[in-house]
Parts: sequence; C-alpha cells; structure tokens
Amino acid sequence: MIELLIHAVAGTSSEGDRSMVIMKEKGGERILPVMMSTRRAMLLMMRSKVPLPMPVPVSVADLSYQLMNKFGIRLVRVELTAIKDGVFFSRVVGEREGEEQVVDFCQAPDGLVMAVIANCPIMINEELMEAQYMHKTGDNTFALNINTLSRQMLEDALKHAVESENYEAASALRDELAKRSPAQPS
Repeated sequence: MIELLIHAVAGTSSEGDRSMVIMKEKGGERILPVMMSTRRAMLLMMRSKVPLPMPVPVSVADLSYQLMNKFGIRLVRVELTAIKDGVFFSRVVGEREGEEQVVDFCQAPDGLVMAVIANCPIMINEELMEAQYMHKTGDNTFALNINTLSRQMLEDALKHAVESENYEAASALRDELAKRSPAQPS
C-alpha cells in the first residue's frame, strides 16, 4: 500500500461544480487526481488546514466520524479502492477493542474528509495508483486517465476532439461514454 497526502485542489469546469483534489504519493513523485464536487473539495481543504472542533456535524463524514467515536471505533486508515464512472471509492478502516472494523464502498470524498479529521493515513494499492496517476506529458502538463473524468467532462472532451479532428481521442472518449449508463450523473 502507498500512503497519499492531500496536495492541492483545482477547479475543473467553467460552471464551478467539479473540482479535482490532487493527492501526492508520500515520499514519491506520482500524483493522483480525485474528482468531486467543489463543495466537498472545499470542505476537505478547510478541514485539512483548519481542524476545528465542530459541535454540530457539517457533513456526512463529520457525522460518521462522530458516530465512530461515540461507539469507540478509532479510525486507522482510509484506502482508495476503486474508480467507477469517474468516481473514486474508498474503504474506511477502524479499530474497536483490537478488532478491525471496515466500511467498504464509501465515496472517496467522505473517506478523505474522515481521514483528515482523524489525522490518519490515506492509502492506495500499487496497482490502482499505477493505473490512475497523472502522467507528466510536458514541462507543466499532465495526462489524466479517461475513467477519472465525469460524464460531462467526457462529453465536453468528445466535442473538442471532434472539432479538432482528433478522431483517435474521440473514439476513446466515445467508448468510455458507451461503457457508462446513460442515467449516470456527471
């Protein structure tokens, strides 16, 4: 397992509804983009820089963390485990009376906020990191893996690829869109 650190947040769309949290490999160079709503990304950044004691939960992650504490579960780590249709998922691992307690298939933004609140490590396995990290393509440019993008971002990229006559990219984008259910939200 590879430990990840929260590195930065970047906006990704002109509408301002999607952001990318940049995770960096601890002690390494690879970076991993995790797409989420701008609201969740800002909550994550706020919590990571200013760990305030909150008397009232401000998010699902805050509430979950408070419930875990109430029932004696100590958060041990959060593992990024999968990506589906542009959404990362995580496993939240806790410990209670020496026994591991696991919640699988939690949306990654909630898991990341919980990790920041609990000051516990964020982990990813080598295979997923290798498949999803942003590859450097130039001095200041990086390539994202196509399955990290939301449906709307894929549609926008497809339109641009067709307009610029990049049919190879258009084909890959069309294939990725076809894999996803038409009812999937962006």
